[in-house]
Formats: sequence, C-alpha cells, structure tokens
Amino acid sequence: MRLFLLSVGCWMVIAGSAWAQQPALPGAPQPTTLPTSALIGPGTEVIGQTYSVELRSGTSFLGTLRAATSLDLTFDTKDLGVVTVQRANLRQLVPISAEQARRGYDDVGNGTRLFFAPTARNLRRGEGYVQDIDVYLVGANYGITNNISVGVLVPIIPGLGLNVFAVTPKVSVPVTEKFSVGAGLLYANAFGYGAGIGYGVATYGTADTNLTAGLGYAFARGETSSTPVVVLGGAVRVSRRFFLIDETYIVGQGIGGLLGARVAAARASGSLGLLYATDLGGIYPAYLEFAYRFGKVVPKR
Repeated sequence: MRLFLLSVGCWMVIAGSAWAQQPALPGAPQPTTLPTSALIGPGTEVIGQTYSVELRSGTSFLGTLRAATSLDLTFDTKDLGVVTVQRANLRQLVPISAEQARRGYDDVGNGTRLFFAPTARNLRRGEGYVQDIDVYLVGANYGITNNISVGVLVPIIPGLGLNVFAVTPKVSVPVTEKFSVGAGLLYANAFGYGAGIGYGVATYGTADTNLTAGLGYAFARGETSSTPVVVLGGAVRVSRRFFLIDETYIVGQGIGGLLGARVAAARASGSLGLLYATDLGGIYPAYLEFAYRFGKVVPKR
C-alpha cells in the first residue's frame, strides 16, 4: 500500500503540471475534413470550416468561415448572421468538429490532461495555462510547438522558496486524427534530492471525449523501480461546460485514482476530484483545481 501511494503521488505531480481538455470514444462522430484545395491563399483557414472565434474584446462565437482576406475573415453564425472581423482583433481561432458545431460546443482546450494524469494530446503552439491545485501547488504549462510542451510546478508554502520544484516536459505525436502517442518526464527536486518518473502514454479520441492508457517507471539516485505505474483514464464532455473525468492508477496489487468533474469555459476552468484506493475505506475529496488558459491560437498566414 505504501509503494502504491508513493508511486501514485509521483505520477500525480507529473500530470498536475502537465494539462483541460479531452479526445472521442470509438463510434463518436468524426470531425469534418475539408480538401486541401479549400485552403485560402497561403493561410491555413478553410472555407466551410466551423471555428470557435474569440476576439481581444472578450467576445466569442461559433461561425462557419465564408471568406478570408489578408485583413479580415467573414463568418456565418447562427445568432448573429454574417460577421466580419479584422485579423488584428482575433485572440483565438480554433477549428471545431462537426459534432462540436452541432452541439454548440466552443473550444475549451485540446484535451491534454485528465486531473493529474497527462494524455497523449499536446498543448498547441503558443497556448498555455496556469493552475492552482489544492491551494498550495501552483503550476504552469506552455506549448513550445504543436508536439512539445513544458511545465513547472512549485508549492507555495512559506519558507520553502524555490528549494522544491518539478519540471514536466512532454512530447506528443498524432498518429491519426483521433489517436496520439506521447512520452514525458517528471523530474522533482526537493532540497537537492532529485527523483522522478518517465512515462509513455496513448490517447484515443477528441479534445472533448477520450480514453488514455499510460505506463511509467519511477527513478531516484540512479536506480529505476521494477514496478511500473499503469494509468487508465478517460473524459466525457456531457454539456457545453461540463466534463466527467476518471483516472485510475494500478501499482502492483494496489488500485486507486480520482473520479470527478470539470466545469470549463473558453479560458477558465475548475475541477473537483474524489480519491478512491484499495483499502482506503471510502471516497474522499482530494483534488481541487482552478486553471486559466492563455495564449493566442490562430492559424498563420
């Protein structure tokens, strides 16, 4: 039981700094893929594609792109009619799937994590988030490219300063539209003592609904544990703002994890997870998080 809790604790630190949002289960509607010939000039916008649009003013809407120039974009929207926006006023422009458009779901992230556990989906280039976990842990992650991200996690406990910290780089590669693989590392240092976990992970789904499986090995003082940490989890978006999430850890004969929910808007989200484990004797609140996404996600011309 002690080995189980230690291994799970290390894995949780990994993902806490590594992240809100979730891929699609088998049988879910496939996103619409438009032909390359529909690309507008040298840019990456696609005529006929539906986008989640966010302006610098804070206004956001869903719209289908009908025209694009070097200065502005024109969308058909359900409630606002035809809307033309200047590129200079764009804060974020993210393509969404046909299923998201049908349900009226805007973009709330790329499904990069469950609670603590990372998925094989990555932050997009220029996108990041900051988070506060259980009050005393503060983290940040940033997408260096569409395939590489890096994160940090530090406790905000008086007297510790920067003597305790963790870094969490991750590399992700999309194999197909809905299947991605990735690998990452948690390295934590406390008062000169270093330890961590190296892991591999695979995710099937979309940013809204996904299944993830991962395998990690802890290391410290030049030695690697012979007992792996297996992670199984998933997330389901059940409404515009509400997700159900589970992540289960298996270490030897021990099983435990977090079960709960996330409420997510375009930039901000809040999560609550209940801890369960072998011989724990109940289910207890253990994970409370607030996160804020930042950055500009706009196709380049």
